[in-house]
Formats: sequence, C-alpha cells, structure tokens
Amino acid sequence: MKQKKFRTEHQQFVVEGVKVVKELLLSPYKVDAVYVLGEVADEIAAMSSVVPSIITEQQLQKISNLETPNNVLALASIPQSSFSFQQVKNKLSLALDTINDPGNLGTIIRTAAWFAMDTIICSPNTTDAWSHKTVQAAMGALFRTNVVYADLKKVVQEFNSAQTPVYATTLDGTDIYKTTLSPNGLIVIGSESHGVSPELLALINTKLLIPSFSSGAAESLNAAVAAGVVCGEFRRRVHSR
Repeated sequence: MKQKKFRTEHQQFVVEGVKVVKELLLSPYKVDAVYVLGEVADEIAAMSSVVPSIITEQQLQKISNLETPNNVLALASIPQSSFSFQQVKNKLSLALDTINDPGNLGTIIRTAAWFAMDTIICSPNTTDAWSHKTVQAAMGALFRTNVVYADLKKVVQEFNSAQTPVYATTLDGTDIYKTTLSPNGLIVIGSESHGVSPELLALINTKLLIPSFSSGAAESLNAAVAAGVVCGEFRRRVHSR
C-alpha cells in the first residue's frame, strides 16, 4: 500500500494515527482491517465494525509509514466515485490541475472541508489522494470530501454548457476582492510550478488574482495557501449577502 500501483491494484489505502483512524471509523468508508496496540484496543473496538487485531509495537513499526507509529493503523477501501455535474451544479466545488505535492493536496482537501466544499475534482495527473502523505495531511477531512479524478477540460465544458460560473486563479486575473463572485460554480487551482494549464485556461472566462500587498513578495503563493484564500473569500461573500 506504500506504492500507488498496489493501492490501485487492491483499491485500498492505509490510514494511521488515533485521530485520523477515528475520523475514518465515523465515515461511510469501508474499513477492511484495523491493527492496534493494546492500550487503545478497547477504544477503537467500540467504534469499529471490524474486530481490531492487537499487535506489538515492533509489528506496528514494520507496517507503518510513520517514523514514530501512533498506536493504530487501518486498511480501508478506496471509494468508487466519478464526477457528476448534477450533484455539484448548485454548490461551490474545487478543481485541481496537476497538483504534484501530496502535502499540498492533503492541505487543500482539509481546507475545502473547512469551507464546506465537499467535492474536489482532480486532473488525472494530480498526485494520488490515497497516498500516505496526502491522507495524513488531510487530517480526516478526506473522509468528509468527495475526491474524484476526471478530465478537467470535459468538466469545465460541462459547467460552461450549463452557464455555471468557472473561475481560475492566475497571475494576470482580476483582483478577487473587486470581482463579483457566485455562490455556486467551479474554482480551478493550478499546479505549484506552472499554474493552470493554457489548454484549460482557454476554456475559463473568469480569472482571479490574489493581489500582493508587499513590494518584496514572492512571485506566487503556494497552491494550498491560494486555495485557502480563495475559498475563504468566496464563503465570506456568500455569508455577507
């Protein structure tokens, strides 16, 4: 499960740590196995429909992805889901174009959950949402969010056909704080290095800039930070209406 090819083959992934495993056990996800140290066995067993296997610290160390294993490890099934415009047409959703860093992806998932954006559509070349680093960075938010992989060009075209707003963060867009924002639609966040791909950007009418207020600022924001700023501003506008 440490390698994507085996996660794909078996359609399973690993979740570690008491807090994150508890989030998993409270979610609709199918849990296939749970391995615990004796000190938390009763607590985890009370929450799980799967009887936990009690193991030693040495055994946990061998199967864990963490340098310092945290009492419990679970094996869960990757949910089988696909993009459906009908499910998101009246909501705000995120689309991620070639996000390469698993930590960034996990943080974006956590941010989206915080702002009640429950669907994230990833390009096929975005890093794996079920990797250890992404799962840990998402801190349980993955289990409250519908993450799907799809052709973003087709997704954007479907939004356009339904005349539903599509936004993209760019360095040459209009100031997000001075732009009219919709309570529903799609927000596209580009890669850490190159932003939104030109082919996808050509399909998007509304481009948003997060302005810098410092003359000595970096060239651009981290993708996860940009997602947080944009999600927060969209929700602030909706809340203030």
